[in-house]
Amino acid sequence: MKPFAFRHGAEPWPPGETLLHVYVIPDLDQNPELAALTAGCREALAPYPLACVEDRWLHITIAQIADVFGSAYPEAERAELAAALTDDLAGFGPFSLTVGSCLAQASVVMFDLHPDDRIAALGTRVREVVGRVRGPGALSGDAGIAHMTIGYANGDADNAAIQRDLRRVRPGHATMRVSAVQLVDVSVDAETKAVTWRPIATIPLG
Repeated sequence: MKPFAFRHGAEPWPPGETLLHVYVIPDLDQNPELAALTAGCREALAPYPLACVEDRWLHITIAQIADVFGSAYPEAERAELAAALTDDLAGFGPFSLTVGSCLAQASVVMFDLHPDDRIAALGTRVREVVGRVRGPGALSGDAGIAHMTIGYANGDADNAAIQRDLRRVRPGHATMRVSAVQLVDVSVDAETKAVTWRPIATIPLG
């Protein structure tokens, strides 16, 4: 495992800039099994050079909006995007996910999510709206297969050892209910590997 680097689309994320994203943000009070799973995984990861994500900053990236930085995104255009997302997602419908297993990757530790169909369809729908409202240049970032990161590497580590310790966390899976997405303005810290954000709008899935 090698140190993680935040990206703006395919480019490095410049210091001090923010980017709008659409996230699914888990409610751990409503999903106690997930709260227990994340706590167990953080404990297992404690010996390693990883910056673990606090409960309040856990998220699933649905889309990064990469055409302009947050400072260049006017309030009226933020409201326009939020309204378009609200209209298009109103009938999408809530759904459930299984979170886990927890996987050590090249520079992060993440939870796999399944089944894939609804979360992938949500990503497709959101990206369609962003592309319509903002144009294709807003979609240069690719979130890949849906996942939830629990730790960002800030040093070198042995993936096999990390995965061994993660497999001892039991139960290794949890359920999660998805009923909304959040439009947020995201900040990152390259040194501490922290991801934080300011909320813009909550978009219910109907």
